[in-house]
Amino acid sequence: MGKLFKYSAISFLSLLLAGIMVIAPASTASAAPKGAPKQIKIAFVDFFSGGAAVFGISGKGTSEWLVAKWNKEGGIGGVPIKLILVDEGGGPKKQVSELRRLVQDEKVDAIVGYTSSGNCMAIKPVAEKLKILTVVHICGTHQLTENSPSKYVFRTSANQAADSVSLARHALALKPDLKTIAGANEDYAWGRDSWEAFKIAMQTLKPDVKVVGELWTKFQAGEYSAEISKLLRLKPDVIHSSFWGGGLITFVKQAAPRGLFKQSLVALATGEQVLQNVGKSLPDGVIAAPRATGGYWATASSPMEKEFVAGVYKHNKRYPDYPAYRTHQAWGGLKGAYEKAIAQNTNFGNPKGVWPTTEEVIAAFEGLIWDSPGGKIEMRSDHQAIHGGMIGVTKYSEKYGFSILDQIKELSVSDINPPLGMKTMDWVAGITK
Repeated sequence: MGKLFKYSAISFLSLLLAGIMVIAPASTASAAPKGAPKQIKIAFVDFFSGGAAVFGISGKGTSEWLVAKWNKEGGIGGVPIKLILVDEGGGPKKQVSELRRLVQDEKVDAIVGYTSSGNCMAIKPVAEKLKILTVVHICGTHQLTENSPSKYVFRTSANQAADSVSLARHALALKPDLKTIAGANEDYAWGRDSWEAFKIAMQTLKPDVKVVGELWTKFQAGEYSAEISKLLRLKPDVIHSSFWGGGLITFVKQAAPRGLFKQSLVALATGEQVLQNVGKSLPDGVIAAPRATGGYWATASSPMEKEFVAGVYKHNKRYPDYPAYRTHQAWGGLKGAYEKAIAQNTNFGNPKGVWPTTEEVIAAFEGLIWDSPGGKIEMRSDHQAIHGGMIGVTKYSEKYGFSILDQIKELSVSDINPPLGMKTMDWVAGITK
């Protein structure tokens, strides 16, 4: 790995068929609080089929590994976890229907998941109406926690602006004389918001930068020949893309042989997530963000992160990418909120506390600080988590047989998160180098 710098200031698991799988909990020996249920039912929702499954399989395996580990240690407050897995495929309408079924038929206690910004925006008002504690682990759009207040919905990772701002800063550090930029993104909330934040950040940091192209594709389009041809004609100094999952893998494999990565500096908002899937296809020097998680498997240092990397690798047969890190963040926050609420309920004559209501868990979640493999996470009162991150460039590794991150820069909380109460795009417009 390259030297670590710091900014100033602060083979795949087989794809699951669409549907549901239930993982039964292991037995636990820890004493449970007064009034505790025999088990706590928690659903994990992510893509297990289709082009986006490269994300969901990572999160699924991480959830399975983590829940099994916790159940052996006593579950949550002495109560074993029953994990219910639900495929996120099918679009927002289907996910709203699935959410209702999980709450009304399955009687789940909480839900963790949602990768697609389109899906999380659709289920949020329904989750609030049904009063189901929902912990969103990825869903990049800033709109989730800004457009309307949340009571039951939390997000345990930074929004898309964290990636866009760090990509803009890094692009300027690598290519300070850049003059032109272009974007190739999917035409929905995640792609639109990611590009807008990158564009604003770049023009704020270097006002003479010109936008020469804004290209939009369908969700997980899988065919990018026309977009690649246009980018080759435009010859922008920097190309921004928030393609992800199978779509990004296909884009890389189609663009690399045509020389796109040699012609322009390419900044990939989700780049780290596909490195293990493209082998030698991705050249050195591509900016690849690990979506603002503070950890990276190849530089794991803390005991918690080392255990996580080893455990997930054994279970998934691949190193934990950023969806795995973000999945752990979400589960860790939910568990921490339950345990904090239990600890606060110790004045009812039971030394183990009293099993909390959903409202008590919510109150405990707000302001919670918990450890994750990538560092400490803090949940703000607006139900938006903040944390540090990192960014780097690709470098092929003979040891692993694929590119890893090199020249990594650590990012502080204030580098990548707007202050509480400030709109994300207003914050982006005011950033400095």
